Amino acid sequence: MKPDNPEVIDRLASEYALGTLRGPARRRFERWRADIPFVDQRCRFWEERLMHLAKGLTPVQPPTHVWPAIQRRLNLTTRPSALRRIRSFALAASVVLVVGLTALLYWHNLPSDRATAVASISAKSGDHVWELQVFGNANRLVVRAAKLPARSPGSDYELWALPKGAAPVSLGILPAAGASSRTLTVIQKQALALSSQVAVSIEPLGGSPTGQPTGTIVYVAPLRAPS
Repeated sequence: MKPDNPEVIDRLASEYALGTLRGPARRRFERWRADIPFVDQRCRFWEERLMHLAKGLTPVQPPTHVWPAIQRRLNLTTRPSALRRIRSFALAASVVLVVGLTALLYWHNLPSDRATAVASISAKSGDHVWELQVFGNANRLVVRAAKLPARSPGSDYELWALPKGAAPVSLGILPAAGASSRTLTVIQKQALALSSQVAVSIEPLGGSPTGQPTGTIVYVAPLRAPS
């Protein structure tokens, strides 16, 4: 599996932060985190969110009679080694319980992360070129590249929001392959909220030097609510 699906990366990052991602899968994910900024960003998001929730859990001291009762029931009063094992097991179980409660609290309070707007950018032939998903509640834009036409060397495709009555607002360089996910700024989010269309222009490598389209507008696509 390649780390090119933002939704899968986000799910794996949550499992990594919870500690439920184990073995070779965890080691592979750690390599991705070291090499790929987006993977590291999602890991830090989940770690900070879960740590915040864990701080709200209040430790509870069990009554003094609990351990003697456990010893009597399991006949451990004269077996120190067995007692150490059961205490170790109880400690591990407590850790699992805290992690489980933290996860439960998180998922209970997590807002729905569903796309609030989508767009399909297609060529005249009908072939999809890019698929866009806007996650307004999470301030996130996900773009998946499909069948890209050839472009001249030293150029990039740049995506623009087209707010009504205002100048275009850049949404960044479009990927040439695979998928990309980016955090929307306040200006980009406001522009998308006022837009019914998005556009794609051909710009110098790295994007427009002026903050406005300087090259040919090659695609315009409607921005719509997800079905």
